[in-house]
Amino acid sequence: MPEMLKQLQDHFAQALISSGEQPELHDLIQDSHFAADQLLQIYRNNFVLSLTEALEATFPVLKEMVGEEFFAQLAKAFIRQIPLEHASIATFGEQLPEFMSDLEQLTEMRYLVDLARFEWLYSWHINRMPQADVFPYESLAKLTEQDYESLAFQLNPDMSLFQSQWAIIELFQRIKQWQSKSCCKDESDPLSGFDLSIAQSGWIQTVGLAEVDIQQADTDNFVFLNHCLQQQIFAQLDNENAEQNLQQGIASGLITGFQLLEVSSS
Repeated sequence: MPEMLKQLQDHFAQALISSGEQPELHDLIQDSHFAADQLLQIYRNNFVLSLTEALEATFPVLKEMVGEEFFAQLAKAFIRQIPLEHASIATFGEQLPEFMSDLEQLTEMRYLVDLARFEWLYSWHINRMPQADVFPYESLAKLTEQDYESLAFQLNPDMSLFQSQWAIIELFQRIKQWQSKSCCKDESDPLSGFDLSIAQSGWIQTVGLAEVDIQQADTDNFVFLNHCLQQQIFAQLDNENAEQNLQQGIASGLITGFQLLEVSSS
């Protein structure tokens, strides 16, 4: 019986994302006012609709940029090709940017992939609580001069770095702010004076319940933060502004810890 139930569940799950008849299920479905294939189509439509609504809630800026019709087709294709792996739909959509990167229709609009990537980070951060500890100043003060040769600083676990060859951070912020002003949408152009071609880097950070901080970073600061993210020794960072970036990073809560790494003798 457990094996038969598993097979039934597998067939039903496949039927939800496949078009056409499912004869292996028809004999197991009791007809009511609708035939078996009609009942399956009802379930299939509700399944796709529910997941589409979940994607719309996660990617409203992307939807605004591509339009409702294109987004609906994108969502439908994604739902049918990328299986729902968890009972919770909280993580559904994480693979959408990668899925979009393979779409021929977006060949001339590659920035949309980065926009989806940033919007997923925003959704992930705004739906979690801060986890970071206070920087351990006392422990740092106990280190010896020799320790500093193997010292690596740790990035705040509540933040994610982001980098793009396009002005994705500003694009996201402009559309997001415009969407929040329902009273005057028709009277304003959120992209007036906007230059998409300017490369941007920065971060997004969870700072409270349903609250995030989005910041752009200059090249030196981003290199420093990425150096920390890669868990590399601070003394090996060849940057004249490294000390200044470190002090600012600790003071602003971007750096929340440190560790001593083994230094290679080669």
